[in-house]
Amino acid sequence: MLSLSDDELERYSRQIVFSDIGYTGQLKLRNAKVCIIGVGGLGCPIATQLTAMGIGYLRLVDRDVVEQSNLHRQYLFDMKSLGYPKVEVAAKKLKNLNPDVEIEPVPMSLNVDNAVEIIKGVDIVIDGLDSMETRYAINRACVKLKIPYVFGAAIMNYGNLS
Repeated sequence: MLSLSDDELERYSRQIVFSDIGYTGQLKLRNAKVCIIGVGGLGCPIATQLTAMGIGYLRLVDRDVVEQSNLHRQYLFDMKSLGYPKVEVAAKKLKNLNPDVEIEPVPMSLNVDNAVEIIKGVDIVIDGLDSMETRYAINRACVKLKIPYVFGAAIMNYGNLS
């Protein structure tokens, strides 16, 4: 594990002072590798917060392009983003927020045939999709790779996190 630079100590000083995080916790964040599947209503705020907190590596997986109907709830995107792959736009915006975070955009669908390949090499998978079939594929891949899996869903005015 690398140590934190002076710039990182300054940037993250407000969360390092929390006893539950501290220097050791910030270093763990810096060295963590996270895969977010689905860069929509849930994936956007999760990616933004993890980037702001100083996660070391973020893999963003989504096949969709930005549509106008996304703009009111997916705040990584704007009118200039329309028609572009969500993961590419999100990666650029997140890099502007924190250039120290390594971000890998993966503009493709995850399915039972490619789930292991897409997921391997990360410490945790976060799923913000709304497809049960894909969720099962992610779960099987995470079990096989022994990677923790967190998923959430929001439909209408109800939410779920597991």
